[in-house]
Amino acid sequence: MDGVPQFSEVHYADLSVGDRWGPFVERLAQRTSDGLRGAIGTHAEGTSAPLGVLPLLTLRVLRRALNGIIPGGVLARQHFSAIDALPAEGEVAIEMWVSAQQRRPSGLYTTFTFSFAYDERVPAIVEWMIIAPPEEDEPPEASTSSSSSDGRAR
Repeated sequence: MDGVPQFSEVHYADLSVGDRWGPFVERLAQRTSDGLRGAIGTHAEGTSAPLGVLPLLTLRVLRRALNGIIPGGVLARQHFSAIDALPAEGEVAIEMWVSAQQRRPSGLYTTFTFSFAYDERVPAIVEWMIIAPPEEDEPPEASTSSSSSDGRAR
């Protein structure tokens, strides 16, 4: 990922529900798909990509969208909805957006949704919920919750 820093200067608190990025085109290589299929350390050939490519591609897109990975967050939950198989090799267009945020005493929960598309179809959707610990100088706030996927770009 030439030109993209490892860590971002963005903070989770800087993000808002509805913020969108992409589409980013990621190229799946047959070798990558085959290496993520089956047991760890095995190599199994196939025509469709295994589910193991979803975390790999979402991490790449998250890093590209936010100009690096925001430090300090903890992945609290991943949800995968596979509607159809991705090809083992080829280009996949991925869009990402902030679909929900909620402030709790344990920190700011930010949910990112990733939409995968190829051949004008959307075969997979992935959600990540990341908890950012409260800032030491951050005053406690009442719990707020919002969720939207209205497609507005910011």
